Amino acid sequence: MRYCKKCLFPETKPDLYFDEAGICDSCRSAERKHGIINAIDWDDQASKFEKLVDGAKKNRKGIYDCIVPVSGGKDSTYQVLQAKNKHRMKVLAVTFDQFDQTDVGKHNIQMLQDIGVDHIHFTLSPRVVKSLVRKGFELVGDPYWVNHVGIFTVPYIFAVNFKIPLVIFGENPQLEYGGPEASRDSFIMDKRWRQEFGGMRGLRESDMVDLDISDADLAALNFPDSDDMESAGAMGVFYGSFYKWDIGLQLPKVEEIGWKRLPNPPEGSWVDYENCDMRFIDIRERIKFLKFGYGRATDQINIELRNGRISRSEGLLLAKDLDGNVSRENEDAFCEYIGIDRGEYLSILDSFVNKNIFDVIDIGVYKLKEERC
Repeated sequence: MRYCKKCLFPETKPDLYFDEAGICDSCRSAERKHGIINAIDWDDQASKFEKLVDGAKKNRKGIYDCIVPVSGGKDSTYQVLQAKNKHRMKVLAVTFDQFDQTDVGKHNIQMLQDIGVDHIHFTLSPRVVKSLVRKGFELVGDPYWVNHVGIFTVPYIFAVNFKIPLVIFGENPQLEYGGPEASRDSFIMDKRWRQEFGGMRGLRESDMVDLDISDADLAALNFPDSDDMESAGAMGVFYGSFYKWDIGLQLPKVEEIGWKRLPNPPEGSWVDYENCDMRFIDIRERIKFLKFGYGRATDQINIELRNGRISRSEGLLLAKDLDGNVSRENEDAFCEYIGIDRGEYLSILDSFVNKNIFDVIDIGVYKLKEERC
C-alpha cells in the first residue's frame, strides 16, 4: 500500500489524490495554506468574509445574523467566539443532540450558553435516533450517520424558517484532509456538499424508511429545497476557507473561557481535545481503520505534522500504536444500546474489513498485510 511521502495518509483514503512526486493533495493544500507555494492570500480571504458579514447584517430578514452549528467541541466553540466577538454578529447557536453525549460535552454546551448567545438544542425522537444509529452501523459502518445528517441539515431548517442569512461551519475538510480541487477551493457548504462529503455514505434519508421509521419521522433530516433557501437568503460557508485554521492557536482561546478537554484521549486517538462529546467515537474509527488502514490518530497526527509540531517518523510510531484501538467497555455499551450481542457486532465489523490490506487472525482480530511506512 502506498503512503504519502510527507504525511501518514495511505492511498486507500477516500477522495485523496497523489501527485507524481508521491505527495497527497492534503499536504499540497497545506503548502498553499502556510504560504509555501501558490500561497492563499488570507488577507484577501478575510476581506471576502467581512463582505459576507456586512451583507448578512444589512440584508437579514429576522433577528439573527448567523447560525453556528455547535456540538460542544472546540471548533464550534471557537466559531461562536469569532462570530460574536470578532465579527460582532447576532448569533444563534444550534445543536443537533448527540445520542452518546459525554459529561465533558455537556459541560461544554453549558459553557457555550454562558458566554451569551441564544441557543437551540434540537433532539430528534430518541426512538428514531436509536434505529438510525443501528442502521448506519449495519449499512455503512458508521453509527454516527444520523448525527452527520442532522448537524448538516437542521441548522439550515432554522435558517430558512427564521430567515437567517449565514450558517457558519468551521474548517473546510477538503482543504485540511484532502479532496477534489473544486471542493478544496470552495467556501460553500450546501446540499450538494452534504450529499458528497457530509457523512451520507451514499445513502439518502429515504433509504432509512421502513416499518418502524416513516417519512414524517425523518422530516427534520430533509435539507431545505433551493427555492426556500433563496427566499430566506440563507447560505452556508466554511470559516476555515477565509481564515487560516490552526487548532494550536485556537484551543487556548476556548480553554480560557472554560471549555474542557477529556481526562484522556479516546481509544484510537492521539489527543484529548477532539471528539469530547462522543462516547462511541472509537467504534466508528475502528471501522474506518478496518476499511482503509488508518484511523483517527493518523488524522490528528497529520494536522500537527503539517503545522510543523511533530516529525513524520515520530508520528508514524504513534499511529502504529494507536490507530484502530477500541474500548471493550464502549463496545459492550454500544451493543446494549442498539440491541445486539457481541457476536452480531463482530460479524458486522467483519463485513467492512478490507481483506485486500488485512489478514484475519481470529474473530474480530486483524493485522495489516504490509508494515506501515
